[in-house]
Amino acid sequence: MRARSEAGIPPSADGRVGRRLRPVTATLAAAVLLAGAVGAAPAAQAADVFFCADGTQPYLPVSDAETMPAGTAVTGLSVTSGVTPEQFTGEYIGHIKDALGKGRDMLLFRMSSPVIDGTNGLKPAGIWAGMSGSPVYDADGRLIGAVAYSLNNDNLPIAGVTPAEYMKSIGSTGLNQAERVTVNTSNLRTSRAGDKVAGRSLNGSSLHQMATVNVAGGAGAKSNAFTNRTLARTPRAAASADFLRAGNFLPAPNAVDDDLDVPLVAGGNVAALYSSGDLQLGGIGTVTAVCGTTVWAFGHPMAFTGRTSLLLANASAAMIVPDATGVVGSYKQVTSIGKPIGMITEDRNTGIKGSMGAVTSMPLSVTVVNASGDRVAGYSAEVSDQEVAATATAYLVGQAAYEQLDQYAAGTGKVNWTIGFRRANGSLGSLSNASYVADRYFFPDEAGTPPADDVWSLYDQSFEDITLTGVEVTLKLTSSDSIDYTLDRVQKKGGSSWAALSGQKLKAGSSYQLRAVYTRYRNDRPTGTLTGTPFTVSLPSSARTTGTFKASVTSADSDEDSCVITSQGVILCSDWEDAMSSAGSFDQLLAAMDKLPAGHGMKGTLSYRLKKGSASKSYSWTGPGVMYGSTGARFAIAAK
Repeated sequence: MRARSEAGIPPSADGRVGRRLRPVTATLAAAVLLAGAVGAAPAAQAADVFFCADGTQPYLPVSDAETMPAGTAVTGLSVTSGVTPEQFTGEYIGHIKDALGKGRDMLLFRMSSPVIDGTNGLKPAGIWAGMSGSPVYDADGRLIGAVAYSLNNDNLPIAGVTPAEYMKSIGSTGLNQAERVTVNTSNLRTSRAGDKVAGRSLNGSSLHQMATVNVAGGAGAKSNAFTNRTLARTPRAAASADFLRAGNFLPAPNAVDDDLDVPLVAGGNVAALYSSGDLQLGGIGTVTAVCGTTVWAFGHPMAFTGRTSLLLANASAAMIVPDATGVVGSYKQVTSIGKPIGMITEDRNTGIKGSMGAVTSMPLSVTVVNASGDRVAGYSAEVSDQEVAATATAYLVGQAAYEQLDQYAAGTGKVNWTIGFRRANGSLGSLSNASYVADRYFFPDEAGTPPADDVWSLYDQSFEDITLTGVEVTLKLTSSDSIDYTLDRVQKKGGSSWAALSGQKLKAGSSYQLRAVYTRYRNDRPTGTLTGTPFTVSLPSSARTTGTFKASVTSADSDEDSCVITSQGVILCSDWEDAMSSAGSFDQLLAAMDKLPAGHGMKGTLSYRLKKGSASKSYSWTGPGVMYGSTGARFAIAAK
């Protein structure tokens, strides 16, 4: 899906627009705050209040803005190509009372530029996705606010502007978000000249705070089918879950552009990123104001999480792509994203806010090796939000799998991972684990699930306040087909030959060599049998009459019917769930997770009768790959 639009749809039969205003933040591709030189706001002639604490950038209070006559001229800044902001013009229409919450009004303007109007030879773009945050100034250079909403998908030039006065308060006060405000004669304040747009009445339309238009993906990704499937599995307990599970992410630019080193300026591109590097994930919009090292942008929330931890970066745009369908809306096509240059720490109803300077993130790396263990590729990313670490892990491992296999479908591999963390007392620790993975249809989706489950379990546990410090994954690709094994039977060695254990007579006080026999499946079709490594079992001299040997798989993935999806969207299987529920402390949790099987563990139980009662012994061994099934054998016992 293309980036969401900000323009309107055809009027209803009675001539009313009858639709919704939408936010205009651009593509969520891990893009970055584009640093455009030039395009500075006009110099102020006189002002009593200032947006910046140092007495620069005067702004127009909401009460003054709402008294402007309809038709009052304004100017604005936004990027349509490259990194340099360009000027657009506009005129005041009126305001919508309480549109941004109780006592928080939205301002309405009709905007104009060659891109908005289509005088540049292309279809009119209207208010495009990615224009969110574009500053609007009065004739004296006072900041009125930020373009943040638009009418429907018809590329109409009408913008809803979030007042600068509200954006200035981000981080110092909380604002209630209105779920939906219908625009009618009781809350629409305009002159008669501003009641209609292109012959259409504004009365009867509706205002709704929409989600950010999203873009995400790995370097080189040509399609976001995999991206949207992976992000849709984000645990619902994460504050950013609704944003990441939205399912409308567009492909991100190929790689971080280290040469894109331009200053952030009002009207320039801006991106708030959950992850940067080979996985770029975030929201793109426009800078509203810069005061020293502090940056304001968007004019509406990204994920509306309040306090947040997002990477701040700049970006470059190719062009504004007009919507020719009237369905999805016009959008800004981002071509490159720079390296992170700061952090976004506030994600509020009236915009996002952050600072340029130090960057805080967690490294994530995936190394791909072939069946022989030779390195074939490496992937790395910086993840800024701990709640996204599990999702990013699942994505980057899956990205590596489908790029190296060059397919979305079948595959087989082994995943090894180490998760680093800092404990509450400051000490460092780590958890290492491994798992075999095979799937006929969606191997890339499944390859990253085991390490991602461990990442989420460590982050989401309630025993101790830890900080994840990094995730390292090695993905060993062993086949481009799905290869797995079913436990078929157990054999006993007699002399130089092997025969089924079932039905044989064993002697008390003796030892025997046993081995498992597996049926090998390629893409769910049997392709022959495979015998396991022999192991020795012993019957005590006190054994009597009969005995059994039962073997099964110890993998939590061995029985899909034992797996459930929790209300948080996490997949849990019987062994996994037992391990998690049995822990009473963080140390016990680590121990339980460390003991979880790797997808190829086997266990066997030798049971036998005694003169009085019975007894048993346990055995374990390793299967050849992803294992399924169980088997049992009954045998007679002869006295010594």
